[in-house]
Amino acid sequence: MLEPMKTARPPRRRTRGLTMLELAIVLAVMVVLASLAVPTLGARLERQRVRSAAEALAGDLVEARYEATRRGRPLFVETRLGADWCWAVATAPGCECGAPASCQVQATHSADHRGVRLVGGLAVRLDAQGLPQESQAAALETSKGERLRVELTPLGRPRICVEKGHWPQFPNC
Repeated sequence: MLEPMKTARPPRRRTRGLTMLELAIVLAVMVVLASLAVPTLGARLERQRVRSAAEALAGDLVEARYEATRRGRPLFVETRLGADWCWAVATAPGCECGAPASCQVQATHSADHRGVRLVGGLAVRLDAQGLPQESQAAALETSKGERLRVELTPLGRPRICVEKGHWPQFPNC
């Protein structure tokens, strides 16, 4: 008896690439990882803004000290607290930092540092030698309450320190 003839099947080709299920799993894992990273990234960005504002205030204090000695006249650095906070270096005490004025040498506004709150005020007179009458400090804060303080030493040098939170690049107050 004759056996039925077996037809040869063509060899299976291995497909290359990923299935839709594999792609969906990879996408789901990436979404979970991204959702874990976004809050950390947002907090880091907010802390960087506070750091930038503190460094800007310290820089303005250095500049005011230099300018007072260069002019041989006292200069004043004052802050205004609130939602629309600001600080100004001025030639006269009480020079409002909210709007441009002839007494201002330099002014910085909250719009320059979005998301940062100025919670501690500063009102200092730098004499003609660039020395403050007394030590003063201002504090800048994130929405989560982390705070950097900018202090003015008796010699008129600004110092940034951590009042609340953790910034490894600055010492604790």
